[in-house]
Formats: sequence, structure tokens, C-alpha cells
Amino acid sequence: MLAAPLKRSAFGLRSSAALLKRGKADITIRKTTGDVLVGRGTYGRQSWNGQTATVFGCSGFLGRYVVARLAREGTKVIVPYRGLYEYVRHLRPTGDLGMVVPMEFDLRNPKQIDECVRYSDVVINLIGRNYETKNFSFEKVHIEGARRIAEISHAAGVSRFIHMSNLNARTNADAKSLVTKAFGEQRVRESFPGANIVRSATMYGYEDELLNNIGKNKYCYLTVNKAQRKLRPVCVSDVAHAIGKIRDDEDTVGLTYELFNPKQYTQKDIIDLVQFFIHENVWRVNVPSSLLRLAAKAVDVLPYHYTSHHEVDLMLADEFPSGDPAIQTFADLGIQPHTLELAALQYIRHYRPPQHEEDPMEPRGYKAFRKPPV
Repeated sequence: MLAAPLKRSAFGLRSSAALLKRGKADITIRKTTGDVLVGRGTYGRQSWNGQTATVFGCSGFLGRYVVARLAREGTKVIVPYRGLYEYVRHLRPTGDLGMVVPMEFDLRNPKQIDECVRYSDVVINLIGRNYETKNFSFEKVHIEGARRIAEISHAAGVSRFIHMSNLNARTNADAKSLVTKAFGEQRVRESFPGANIVRSATMYGYEDELLNNIGKNKYCYLTVNKAQRKLRPVCVSDVAHAIGKIRDDEDTVGLTYELFNPKQYTQKDIIDLVQFFIHENVWRVNVPSSLLRLAAKAVDVLPYHYTSHHEVDLMLADEFPSGDPAIQTFADLGIQPHTLELAALQYIRHYRPPQHEEDPMEPRGYKAFRKPPV
């Protein structure tokens, strides 16, 4: 008679043990603040890993990949946006119900910034511009805006702050946007001790301005300096992966990362690669940089953005890592970046003519375009 109750009791103990099973990201201890973050549920999208992250610049190219990766891991993500709600509506399905929270804000309004970071333990600032507008100059975005977010985040008790910059951000750079980003890095470090700086090279992906610009302008693609600009392009998903690893690893506090391709390409190399994959010639039109800059200045007066002389300056900037041994790279995070020659076709396949749409993803001869590591 006692066998059945004992059997049921044993079954109940086993069930309780199964319910109490924890995932690998169940407990996180923040080194800077000592906060202990305890997750709920199993590891993954339909759980909460105890972490809340605010991602400024979430509606940009890199932002959607960062938000998707955080939400997929069970992080509650605050997505501040400026303008229309439609700019961030596509981000909500990347996480479970209620885990991606849009909040309207203005970069010039400290109270709204504080509301966005008040309950977060991680703040990621991806805000950046390649051109100025009448309301937002480079100084207001890259220096004052970055400093304001860092100061408010530190005052709110945020544990980790990750600031996105550029591989070429230097105070003596020729492009104004790169100079202001370098000064922005300094202001962030002053305002938030222990902040991480991430400097990325040009990124490529589904919504990029590198491969897709070549593909959609294949009948008239403007270049300067005979397309000899040197690039170190990286896949946007690799950069998002690196940011996720930096956030998870408490030993990365205060470190600076430079994320770039181990191989060096010229712009002409990438154009040749694109036209090889899409089976069509890309008609390059080389324009003197001074003439293109003058034309861009004239277009700057129009009410809508088409191009800017600041973007022409960026077209002349070669990408080089700093070479500082103290700066970390993909290798220090244990990430093997995608190979451009193997990954490019999936982003530009739709530019092929109809007769080549069904060609294989790895056409014969692509290995001829592989570049040796520098």
C-alpha cells in the first residue's frame, strides 16, 4: 500500500528537479557594480536572462542586428527611437512578447535619456552620422550626445557601457566625422570609467552601403581616386556578435576593440568581386574628388539628404588599424570573421540578371578573388 505514494513522491521530486534546472546564463555578476542578475526560465528567446539593455541607435544598420542577438538570448531590450514608431516596429518580433520595449527620446533631452537607461544594466550607444543636418551637427551627435548618454548612464548606476566608434577615428583625421568620433571616445571615457570602445571598419550585410550600393548603381557607380581606397570590410553580424561577447564577459571592462578584416582590399577589388558574382559589368565613373566635393556641397542645401561633402571626405579615407598592442581584436574574443568572398553573394544575389538567378551560390572561380591576410 505504501509503494504507490512513495512512487508518486519520487516522481514529484524528479519533476521539481527538472523545473529548477538552470541555464548557462542564469546568474551574472557585474564586476563594476557588484549587481547579481538572476535569470528566469531556460536559456533562450522565451526566457529572461536577468539582463536589461538599452540600445541607442537601434534603428540603424548595425542596431537591428545587435537588438536581434540580445533579444534572442533572453535579454530585455529598450529601443529608444527618434521620429516615427515605424522606424523600430520591425524590431519587436526579434524578442518574446514584451521583451523589446520602444521608447521615444530626444538626444538633447536628459530626462528622456534617463528614462531609457534607468532600469538597464547595459547601455550600448550606436548613434553616429556621416553627414550633418540643421538640427544635429557632428559635435552635437558624436561628442555632446555621446557624453550626455554616458554621464546619465553612469549616474543611473548602469554596469556596462559600450560605445561604437570608427576604425579611422583619430583627432588628426581629414574627415570631420572621424575627428568628432575620436573626441567623442575621450568624452565617453571621462564620463563613464570602464566604458568599452568598439571601432569597426566598413560593414557589409543585407542593408549595407558597400556591396548594395555597387549592385544598385552598377550602370553608373561613382568613384574617386580611381577606386584605390583601402578597406577592411567586416560582416555586420560579426560586429553584433562581438558586442554581445563584450557585454557577456566581465573581463572586458574598459577595453578598446578594433574590428576589421584580416585581409586588405581596394575599392576596385570589391567592385571586381561584385561584378563577378552578379555576372554583369559595373560601370565605374571616376570623378575628381574636388569636383565631387563641390557638387556635394551644392546638394547639401536641398531639404532632403542625397549626399554630402562630408561623405566625399570619407570616400578618401583609407582604413588602417592603429597597431596598438593594447587594443583587442576579433581574435581576443574568439571570433573568426566571415570571409568576404564566401559571404558576399548572399547579399547581392538579387542584382543578377534573370538568366543567372538560379546559378549556384559558390560559382566556379571565386577563389581567384581571395586576398591573403596582411
